[in-house]
Amino acid sequence: MLVGDCVVKSVLLAQLSEEQAMIWHKALSSHQLEVWAAPESQDLLKLLTQKLKANQSLPELIIADIGVRHEGGTSLLATELCKWCTDNAPQVKILLINPRQTQIKEVEKRWAIRRGAIDLLPKVSIHNLSSSLVIAAKSIGIEVKPEVLKASISALKLRQNQPDRGTLQGKNIRQTATEELARKMAMIPLMVMASEPEVKSISNSLPSSQRQIALDATISELKLYRVKIDLDEVGGAAQKLFQDDPLLPGLIIYEKEFFVGMLSRRKFLECLSRPYALELFLKRPLRVLYEQAETQILRLQGNISIVMASQKALSRASGDIYEPVVVHQEDEVYSVLDIHDLLQAQSHIHELATKLLREQTQATMFQTEKMASLGQIVAEVSHDIRNPVSAIYGNTECLLTYIEGVMQILKAYEAEYGTSSPMISKTLEQVDWDFVRSDLPQVVRSIQSGSKYLRRLVDTLQSLSHMEDQASPEPIDLLECVDSSLTILSGRTRNVQIIKNYINLPKINGYTDRLIQVFMNLLSNAIDALMDLRSQPDLIQKRNQALHKEENEDSRRLGQVQTISDIAWQPLVVISAAIAELDNRKWISVKIADNGMGIPHEIQDRIFDNFFTTKGQSKGTGLGLAICHQIITQQHHGKIVLRSPYLNHQGDVTIGTEFEVLLPIS
Repeated sequence: MLVGDCVVKSVLLAQLSEEQAMIWHKALSSHQLEVWAAPESQDLLKLLTQKLKANQSLPELIIADIGVRHEGGTSLLATELCKWCTDNAPQVKILLINPRQTQIKEVEKRWAIRRGAIDLLPKVSIHNLSSSLVIAAKSIGIEVKPEVLKASISALKLRQNQPDRGTLQGKNIRQTATEELARKMAMIPLMVMASEPEVKSISNSLPSSQRQIALDATISELKLYRVKIDLDEVGGAAQKLFQDDPLLPGLIIYEKEFFVGMLSRRKFLECLSRPYALELFLKRPLRVLYEQAETQILRLQGNISIVMASQKALSRASGDIYEPVVVHQEDEVYSVLDIHDLLQAQSHIHELATKLLREQTQATMFQTEKMASLGQIVAEVSHDIRNPVSAIYGNTECLLTYIEGVMQILKAYEAEYGTSSPMISKTLEQVDWDFVRSDLPQVVRSIQSGSKYLRRLVDTLQSLSHMEDQASPEPIDLLECVDSSLTILSGRTRNVQIIKNYINLPKINGYTDRLIQVFMNLLSNAIDALMDLRSQPDLIQKRNQALHKEENEDSRRLGQVQTISDIAWQPLVVISAAIAELDNRKWISVKIADNGMGIPHEIQDRIFDNFFTTKGQSKGTGLGLAICHQIITQQHHGKIVLRSPYLNHQGDVTIGTEFEVLLPIS
């Protein structure tokens, strides 16, 4: 970049934290350098390659985090960045920063310089900014001006004392922690020893066998390393194993074919970074180094799920959280699982679970919107039907009175004038007057009964589909809610025997429409179960075999032969009401029981979960028990209990399902 007749040198900051980037930008820009930051969402190598092909000027210096990542990945790019500059742009200098350390070991500096970087610096602060800036300025041939540097440090101190409130309040802590986790994960496989040869590029993608991971996948399905070494071997053997496989996260340690533990690459390198470590550990038995490593091993069974394993791995102490995991499989086989592979697989499972939950939520939302629209339509239609139905029901009583009056008049005419006229006799015979006279009042009474039932049905539909929430609960009769539900479902209960065991119950405070919905769902599920059982004779036989097993055994002892076909089964729903005492309080109890196949024990704990259903996609809209549980427990402070099988009124165990709704008496 030209400014007047001078060429302004540029510096590129690659994926530094906001604090580090701010310090470097302040110090470099004060010395008339052009400073710009690479977009974090773009691959750095791809960006440099594009600028090179377009003959655009490249920066003289790149200051990069040693954990700089590929786009969307977590693998280290520092080695590849240095190699790219060496091959394509030797004039570009690389200065690596490790912002997670305040001091850099000499072995780490040598590693960075061998890769092509000019140096490896620790986290930059106002205390070590002077020495760090001297190294950066020297690499691109400029001179640090003490007075300018002093002014920059003063400005940084002032900024620290007066932080930007908007920045602090708007900072995404979760995002920062996630980025830091990704950077630390990238550091694990690339901490190498001083004598290590050139490291090959490490792919951040999972093997093809891991790309399709099920929600319940276990850690035994991930990539495992089974490289083992004996404690009596020299430390140089372990060094060679790590050199031969740069991806190897750790070694399984044995002593005379007995499992001892695991030595991770990170712990091994930490030991070798100590003074005189090469002479102390590499030529002596591995036992010496292993005792100094102070390794805390997390050992898991191979059949544990990936999600559970991730939780256990992340719950370790901060110093051991990135250590590999030992996987114990059958036949005393031990393997090492890289924590990076485990977390990546867990991330894939999380993404898959989120996708499935989103699909289920969308389907449920669609069904909810459809039912809301249907409820609004029913409310409008029931309101329109209510007036003519009320007119029919109200006029039938008058019509019956008028007909009885006409009958009396005709009877008086018959008594006064008789039926001697041939025309009258013929007419009476044609209309079958004797039958009409006796049946006409019955027809009117039938119309009256039907219109009364229709008006009750319309009232129930209008109450159920009422769209506005009630401001406060009102005194209601719980049994009327049950009967209203039966009225709505009357078309489905024709083939089911309904038995009512009612008693007089006190009124409770609640919401009529919501309780009608609860009893409708419970009754509808019972009817569905009974109709499904009725259509499968094999299941009826299976049910009867389980129910009458003991009775048949007693019959065989007495020499009586009883076959399953002798046992008649009819769909039955029993509705019982009672006053129960629970937790030193009185409750209204309404039980709805059926004599179906019952609910399997293994799914009873999930029966009230959201989105759970035992019905197929083409059968109904689900069980609706989650909303029942919410209405009873949250809106009415009651309880809903499932029993399958259950005890009937005689105290006998009955195969089937019983739901008990308990509501407190005010």
